[in-house]
Amino acid sequence: MSDLSRRKFVQQLSLLGVLGAGGAVTGCGGGGGSSEGGGATDAEVGFSCMDTTGLEETDIAMRNTLMYTDQSETEGQTCDNCQLYVIAEAGSNCGTCTTVKGPIHPDGWCSIWAAQTA
Repeated sequence: MSDLSRRKFVQQLSLLGVLGAGGAVTGCGGGGGSSEGGGATDAEVGFSCMDTTGLEETDIAMRNTLMYTDQSETEGQTCDNCQLYVIAEAGSNCGTCTTVKGPIHPDGWCSIWAAQTA
C-alpha cells in the first residue's frame, strides 16, 4: 500500500486539475449550477445532484475522476438506464449509485456507465 499523506494527495490532485482555486474540489462543469463547459444549468434540469456535502475527499475525488455530471452528453447513456443506478427514494429527486458516492441525477452520467441487463 502506498504511503501517501493527505498533503501529497491534495498536491497531486492540484496537479491533475481536480482542485480549483483555493483548494476547493470542483466537479465536472464547475460549481453545479454553471453552464460553463456546455453542461446544463440547475434551472434547465430542474434540480441538481452535485452537492457533495458530507462526502470524504476521496469520494469527491472519485466523482471527479469518473467525470460524474448531472446531465449526460452521451446519447442513450444516463444514470437512470445504468445498471449501477439506485432509484431515488420517495420525496427525493436524486438517486444513488452502487459505486459512486453521493447524490446521483437520473439524467446524469459518469465514465463507468454500464447498460442495464434484461
